[in-house]
This record gives sequence, structure tokens and C-alpha cells, in this order.
Amino acid sequence: MGKESRIRQERKTGIVEKPRVGRRDRFPIVMRIVSVVLIIVLATWGSLFAIKRATGTMAYLVGTEKVLQADIDAGIQNYIDMYTQYGVDLTTAEYASTLESIRTTVQNSSIEQALFVQYAKSKNMTPDPAKLKESLDTEVESAVKQNETSFGADAKAFEDAVIARYGSMDKFRTYLAGQIQPYVERQLLADMVTQEINASVAVTDTDVRTYFDAQGRVNAEHFLVRVDKAVDSAATVAAKKRVAEEVYADIKKQEVDNKSFDFATYAKAKAAELSKDTPDYARYEALDWFNKGQMVKGFETAVFAAAKGDIIGPVETEFGFHIIHKIDQAANADTFDTPQKVKAAHIVVSWADAADQTVGEQQAKATADKAYAELQKGLKFASAVTKYSNGSDAATGGILDYFAETDNQAVYAAAVALKTGKYSAPFTNGSTYEIVQLLGIQAPVKASLSDKATFDKVKTALEDERKAAARDAFVVTLKDKYPVREGRWSRITRWYDGGPGKVLSAVGRWFAVATGKVETTAPIETPTETPSTPSAE
Repeated sequence: MGKESRIRQERKTGIVEKPRVGRRDRFPIVMRIVSVVLIIVLATWGSLFAIKRATGTMAYLVGTEKVLQADIDAGIQNYIDMYTQYGVDLTTAEYASTLESIRTTVQNSSIEQALFVQYAKSKNMTPDPAKLKESLDTEVESAVKQNETSFGADAKAFEDAVIARYGSMDKFRTYLAGQIQPYVERQLLADMVTQEINASVAVTDTDVRTYFDAQGRVNAEHFLVRVDKAVDSAATVAAKKRVAEEVYADIKKQEVDNKSFDFATYAKAKAAELSKDTPDYARYEALDWFNKGQMVKGFETAVFAAAKGDIIGPVETEFGFHIIHKIDQAANADTFDTPQKVKAAHIVVSWADAADQTVGEQQAKATADKAYAELQKGLKFASAVTKYSNGSDAATGGILDYFAETDNQAVYAAAVALKTGKYSAPFTNGSTYEIVQLLGIQAPVKASLSDKATFDKVKTALEDERKAAARDAFVVTLKDKYPVREGRWSRITRWYDGGPGKVLSAVGRWFAVATGKVETTAPIETPTETPSTPSAE
């Protein structure tokens, strides 16, 4: 994903509830004193939180560089928005683990950038002025477009709003440039450090051949007892570690006692059992095949060192305690094989944009069924595409050039089951009904280093792996020089939210209801125009 700055859109404010009408106070003087104390405490904390929201909470202090929580939140929101474009809502329970991983990735990236920026400054590195201007101009124009989209098709309304607030569009761009430039400069400095790290990596032809033949791809599954170190106390983490150790001991015993022991079956049942009272306390995940650099370091080191078929653990990472079953391992060479591919044409009837999704799906099904019926009566497939398909490729005959199973599983599965020239019955694929015609099958091809394109591809993969390792090692070195400390306010608010905050909020709500003396309102969201941190991959 490329770098992108974004200006948050103004949000609609909530409706304020009417204050409750006070009732005659029948409580004794002691209760009135308690109420005053509670109101003062709650009001004080409320004021402090309001101040921190206005000034920005520091999530981490990295050496002397501050990493703001608002910037981390903006980075996470970038991912949420990106996934939304593909119909995936990361804020739902179904994708909780994905969102958690993204949050960790953004936090680590923010810390890493702060480390690189300090290193760059210590070496007196400065961004190239021409590159800075080019990047800043790109980000400003992107921000202008982001703001303009909030007005829909009414470009005149957007222009009038800008002029009313900033005087002119040029002044608006100048304002945006001032807001965004620090982020662009930091990213360019971090990029310069990355280039320095990459330049230190060398790969020979012998290295490529050794890497190609090495066992470097793993298929695994794992059982995880989740840990959230931002919330869990040291005692809680220790207790979770004991749970993971007990589960591991039980697994090893089951392996001996039960010849038909199945890790996945056991892990799923145990995760459900442990999560019964505490949601998502533990989970099972089938990870499928992965290469080095795709998993967190501790997990990767342990699983690649294990033998095929081993069950190892508990392995501690930032996500918790893992018990890992290494199902299989294969040579890196397999990664570069060309899998079987198919060429197909398809009729697509989508209901993704329907106002009523239920009705839209019913109508799409009826259209797909009608198209299928006409095909069976002799209608040419290309004609059916023109007549019924509303897919983006309908204008070009709905042709899908050769693609592998991993590119589009549903369409591949339907096509590969056919004989060349034949077509499938309608089937669902996300928010579409599709009919597929097989046009051809391309046989799989084993990778060989004698093929220059394959050799270059393998070399690039090895270079990327070594660059990632060099980057990780450099980050460790920088953390010794520039210690990473959690923001003090983050620690205080987490302590407050987890302890006194819960108690005081509960007592405050009870007292408000019991006495009718305390006014309650729904919060009003303040519209903002704060630019988010440009994301970097």
C-alpha cells in the first residue's frame, strides 16, 4: 500500500438528552457529602481526559521522540478504510484477530519510524528538497481530494466552504502543507535509513542456489492463549502462561495415550472451553503455508527449528503463549513453482450496490437463473455475458486470463471441474452470482534456476528476507540506544479505566439514578480536520 495522508471527515454530532428533572433530596447529610465528593472526582477526571483528548495522548516515548496515540489510531483507521473497500468490516467480532494484528503492526511501525528518525538526525541526514516538495505536493493534493469527496458531487459547495474558512483554495493548500509536512519529512528520513540498511545486504549466485534448495516453507497450526500486555497485569500474564503449560502437558499426554489424537480437534475444543467465560481467552488457527518473515520473530524461530510433525510450546510472543503443531515443511523451490492455471469466461450478476441486500440477492439469483436457462436453450456464452453480466469485465466478454486457485478460489473451483467449452450452473461468490465457462487449462511447471526469470525472482526473495532480518537487528540496536517507554498518561488512564474508573463510573451512575440530582447527557462528537499520519509499508 502506498503512502497516503488523509483528513478526517467531519462527523455528525449526537443528540443531547434532556437533563433529568431533580427530585427532592430525601438522603441524609452524609449522602450529600458523598455525592459532592463523587461529583468532584468524576468531574476532575473528566476534565483531565478532555484536556488530553485536545492535546494528544502520548502512546510511547522513544528516546526523545513522541509517538502519539492519535497517529496510531489514524494508521489503524487507514487499514479499516482500505478493507472496507473490499467489503470487509474489521470492526466486527469476526475479524477481531485481524484488527488486533493490524493494531500491533501499526504500533511497531510507529515505534520503528521514531527510532529511524532519531538515528537519521544523529547522522545529520536531511531529505532531498526536490523529493520533499514532490512528496508533499502529492500528499496535499490527496488530502484536498479526500476533503472534496465528503461533499459528494457538489464541487461548488466544497469550493465555497474552503473559501469561507481559508480565504482561497491556495491558502487551504498552504494550511494543509503546514499540517502534513512534519509527517512527510519523518517518513523520508525513515526511508533514508531503510535505504542505508538495504545497501548493506549482499546476495551472491551461490547464496541463491543454496536458498533455493533449502527447507524454507512451513505448514503449521497453533493454539494460542491470548495476552494483551496493555491490559493484563504481570500476575494475569503469569496465570495465562501456567494455563498454556498445562494445556501443552495435556497434549503431550494425549499423544501418548491416544493413537488417534488430532491436534486441531483438541485445540478447537480447548479454545472453546477456555473462552466460555472469558471471550477470546484462547483460540485455534490453521496457518497454512508460510515463509520466513511472515510471522513474529519468536514464533518463526521456534517453528522453523522444529522437526516435521513436532508439537512445541509454549512459545511466548507479543500475542500470548503459542502451542504450535508443525504439520509439514518444504523446500523454498516449491514456492516458485508455477501452479496449474485456468482460463475462463464468466457471467457476473452482482447485488453489492443494492439498497436492500436481501431483495438484491433475490433479483440477482433470478437473473442468473434466467441466463443459465437461455444458455441451455442454445444462447452463446459471449452473448449471455453481453446480455446479463454487470461485471467490470463484461465489455471485454467476461474473459479471465490464466489464473491460479489462490487468485480466485470460487471461480477456479467451478472452472477446473468442467470440460473445455462447458459452463457451470450459477453459484455464489461473495455478493455475486456467477456462471463460469472453461476456456483452457495450463499445466503446472516446476521451478528451475536455469530460467533467468525464476533465478531473478528467487534472488529478490532472498534479498528481501535478508533485508528484513537486517532491519530487525538494527531496530534491536536502536532500542538499546533510544529506549522505548510507554507513555505515562497511557499507563495512568489504563490503570484508571481498569480500576477506579470502573468503580467511580458505576457508583456515579447509581447515584444519578438514585437521587435524580446529577444531570446526564449524551456526548457530542466534535468535528475535526486533523490530518492523519501518512501510512507506510
